[in-house]
Amino acid sequence: MSLAPLECTSKCRSQQHAEQVVAALTGGSEGQLRAFLTTHCHNAATLRDAFGRTALHMAASVGKKALLTWLLESKSADLMVKDKESGWTALHRSAFYGHIHCLISLVKHGGLLSTQDKEGLSVLDITMKDRPAHVVFRNTDPTEVYTWGNNTNFSLGHGNQESRQHPELVDVFARTGVYIKQVVLCKFHSVFLSQKGQVFTCGHGQGGRLGHGDEQTYLVPRVVEGLMSHHCSQVAAAKDHTVVLTEEGYVYTFGLNTFHQLGLAPPPASAHVPKQVFSKMLKGRTVIGIAAGRFHTVLWTREALYTVGLNGGQLGYLLDPNGEKCVTAPRQVSALHHKDVTIAMAAASDGATVVVTDKGDVYLLADYQCKKMASRQLNIKKVLVTGGSLDHRVDPQILNEGGGEKVAILALDEAGRVFCWRSSGSSVRQCRWAYGRQVFMSDIALSKNCMMFVTQEGEGYSGVWAGEYKKYGEKKDVSVEVCGHSDAGTMYERIRLEKLPYVHRAVNITMDSKGRNFGVLQADPKTSLYEIPSLSPSCFSQHFRSLLDEADEMDSIHDVTLQAGDRTSQLTSTFFP
Repeated sequence: MSLAPLECTSKCRSQQHAEQVVAALTGGSEGQLRAFLTTHCHNAATLRDAFGRTALHMAASVGKKALLTWLLESKSADLMVKDKESGWTALHRSAFYGHIHCLISLVKHGGLLSTQDKEGLSVLDITMKDRPAHVVFRNTDPTEVYTWGNNTNFSLGHGNQESRQHPELVDVFARTGVYIKQVVLCKFHSVFLSQKGQVFTCGHGQGGRLGHGDEQTYLVPRVVEGLMSHHCSQVAAAKDHTVVLTEEGYVYTFGLNTFHQLGLAPPPASAHVPKQVFSKMLKGRTVIGIAAGRFHTVLWTREALYTVGLNGGQLGYLLDPNGEKCVTAPRQVSALHHKDVTIAMAAASDGATVVVTDKGDVYLLADYQCKKMASRQLNIKKVLVTGGSLDHRVDPQILNEGGGEKVAILALDEAGRVFCWRSSGSSVRQCRWAYGRQVFMSDIALSKNCMMFVTQEGEGYSGVWAGEYKKYGEKKDVSVEVCGHSDAGTMYERIRLEKLPYVHRAVNITMDSKGRNFGVLQADPKTSLYEIPSLSPSCFSQHFRSLLDEADEMDSIHDVTLQAGDRTSQLTSTFFP
């Protein structure tokens, strides 16, 4: 390799020098390259070619760790500079080309794995994109539970009350080999449903909402023993009570029964263990779904919808003329009792109930009415609702006049499109993402304060309403990017997305009603492996036991030094007999 004479200064910006530096780094030994960079240009570590690539970018791309370290330590190369094509840093490049040793070195020198490129992808996101075509994340796969949030009431299941800023594994399930398929988070407790049909709960147990037969606080999820003889298929919960559906179509409830939301007869003040809901209305019918709000519970079969609890307008019935404020046993909503109505799904909030039929009709139960919100919304796979206002007259001590929130409905279809209806608008609109690239969703979550989404590629996002809708063709707000195409005159709702860190294999997402605690189910990282690495068991304890057993005050061992990587610890003779 020829060495050119010094022809520049430390402020050199020569494009020719930059191209020569980048080209040279594709070959030659690391010693030769150091010599070349030292003699060819005084500013070799900073120069950028036409594509914005630096010497550090190329060293990371070709896996030259020693040269990379030299550029960082001796030449003060900027490890966070991005190229022009993709907005990649040296960390992105080392990960993309599979040079993990270079990536580790960059991180040790201060590189951030969270740095995003032009498409909003971090270094870890890049590695997740590079996977075989057969690797697809499904909610039927073994999954791991990650939770985060303020954790005020021990609802995250981590064994303490510390808040979590980012998703953290609930290790009690990982240690015991339990795979979870559904998580419900509430203000005072959380409910976990395993793929084998077992129910686990944790949090504050006042009123029996945990179903363990007492009112104690449980810091980590514990199995509900009263349901172990059943294979449970679905769980729902609200602030004070929990509802469970079994594969046989039986419904069990437990917790406080202040508003008769448990549906038990005669109505107890509370139920500390699961109690089956019996009703003449349900005799001979198979319940296929459940939902819960703070004041009521919703059950449905293929033919009918049933509600029970405080009737503040959200149950689908008129105000009782006899002054009865609560419906004690599940009662059929007659407004939905038609021969051509087949219930597909339903959802509940504290002040509203939403129902979807097989024909794609969407109904809202609120204000003592059953309103048809949309028609022919076909292939809906999930629907959620938040908000609603209850009639304060039914319980003035609990409900405030003029209280409640505006209703918002969110629906997801099989194609990954999201639709919404808000009480401030008049029709159901498709959502468009204020984000740098198009995404298609596989799961949704909705709360009073925000939304959350999981994409078909396993990524997680939080979302907020990005402003009023606009017709296609109007001047767009320059502050957001509206992805997608529409026909003239179609209404859309814009949602501004923000990527969730450390969520890469997500299949399901959830949060509590106020958006303070969150949970995500991620596919087990070993799910798609054909060969699982085998690790020999640790011999650490065995070797230390041998050392202690063989140690004697008359032997020649005085001090023991333990070295692990670049860390060294010394045990002095005072630790031995």
